[in-house]
Amino acid sequence: MRWLRRIGLALLVLVVAMAAWEPTRVAMQTAVMLPNMLGAGPQPLTIFSPTPRRLSVPYRVADGAEADLAELWLPEWASAERPAGAMLLVLGVNSVGRNHPAVVRVADALARTGVAVLVPDSRTLLEGRLEVGEIDGVVDAFRLLATRPEVDRERLGIVGFSVGGSLALLAARDPSIGSQVRWVNAFGAFADAETYLASVSAHAYVDERGEPVDWTPTPLAREVYLTFLLDQVGDPDDRWALESAFAEPILAGDRPPPDPVLRDALNSDTARTIRDLFTAASLEEAREAIDELPAQSLAFIDAISPARHLAGMEAAVYLMHEMEDHHVPFVESRSLALALERTGRLADHTEFRLFDHVQPDDLDLVAAAPELWKLLLHVRQLMEEAL
Repeated sequence: MRWLRRIGLALLVLVVAMAAWEPTRVAMQTAVMLPNMLGAGPQPLTIFSPTPRRLSVPYRVADGAEADLAELWLPEWASAERPAGAMLLVLGVNSVGRNHPAVVRVADALARTGVAVLVPDSRTLLEGRLEVGEIDGVVDAFRLLATRPEVDRERLGIVGFSVGGSLALLAARDPSIGSQVRWVNAFGAFADAETYLASVSAHAYVDERGEPVDWTPTPLAREVYLTFLLDQVGDPDDRWALESAFAEPILAGDRPPPDPVLRDALNSDTARTIRDLFTAASLEEAREAIDELPAQSLAFIDAISPARHLAGMEAAVYLMHEMEDHHVPFVESRSLALALERTGRLADHTEFRLFDHVQPDDLDLVAAAPELWKLLLHVRQLMEEAL
């Protein structure tokens, strides 16, 4: 039986050595963390890790209003003497704020694993609107995170979800923080606001062969699209006419038919262009209408399109996208990947069939095992950056 003890001792030494080896250790930590992040299966991390410290902190004040708040999650042991790697989580345009259960679940799991996390709230994004100033908001939040004494400034990254992924990529180029952002992970982001608007308008996207593919945008995508375009109309009578004619069918997921009588009755070229976009019968017609938007609208579209502003990016970029995403077509991340490859900043690009946009769908852990394995491999890379 002595040989059995020797084999057992050898296996024990091997396990200890693998646990001590950095890639294996991080992989094990990631594997233990994922059930907590997904809210599925046994969650030993909750039992065997200390509860993180959590506090609300202001990160920006706009126009004399009350400060927007961010939620800071710190590993229980984090201090100036023992700083932790950190992530800024940037949420998208929706009603999900920093205290939403799914957000809390992710932040808590990361902090229990040893990563400091900051989750900023934005009144603008929570109201379903997107403004260029939100890029500066991400920069402000990142600065706050970088100044915390419990945070290691050499291990800072940004994770952006949906539109938040696009904002994260744009913010990472800001000269005031660009050299500090070690990496960015954009999950479900759009590459170009023009192609995205066209997809929501035409209920279609273009595949790798250049062929249109039918696609149904989510209610939230349709709502944001409608609000953005109506906000471009300065004439109150025109806005009322467009909203009265098109809001209900667009929000219901229908494709409004052209209405030449309404078009002739509109007072402004902008309103007529937006009417054309609302009733576009194809991607080509939608793109043609977008090209006719006023200069300030086109400037906004350009400013929030990360694929157009990758020069000067210092961070390594990781991309994730759900193949069945009906909020942002997965081909947007493929376009981003191609653009990032040309700049040499693409670290990894992973596609899944696992999520409802950026939140985990009802998971059958056995059936989802191959997709969960891809998720583990992707998230492990981010954890190696942060831990």
